[in-house]
Amino acid sequence: MEITEAAQAQIQLIQQNDYTLSGMSFRIKIGGKGCGGFTYETGFSEPLSDDIKLQAQGTTILMDPFTAFYTQKLKLDYQLKPEINDEGFIVENFAGDRYKGKFFKDTTMVPNLEKR
Repeated sequence: MEITEAAQAQIQLIQQNDYTLSGMSFRIKIGGKGCGGFTYETGFSEPLSDDIKLQAQGTTILMDPFTAFYTQKLKLDYQLKPEINDEGFIVENFAGDRYKGKFFKDTTMVPNLEKR
């Protein structure tokens, strides 16, 4: 996982200036899926028991196992374009093209859900 300097700085800025985020970490999760692939959600939350915690450039990132499975090569960036009133985190899944359409019909591309 790669986190750009802009994303890391924004995460730290938010955490330092919002006391309601005490004890929370930044989370990336798959929010949905369409024909064009996955959509992603970002925000802050408390860790859950089955979360995978990643450390990247000194920042803790939380992911549920489903998201972690499908985003093994990921880049998190932050963009600020005040001239067009656009800002936010950008999740780039380098393997995202593999998960367009009905990829789940190929069972080798889905996580093994059997309990071990």
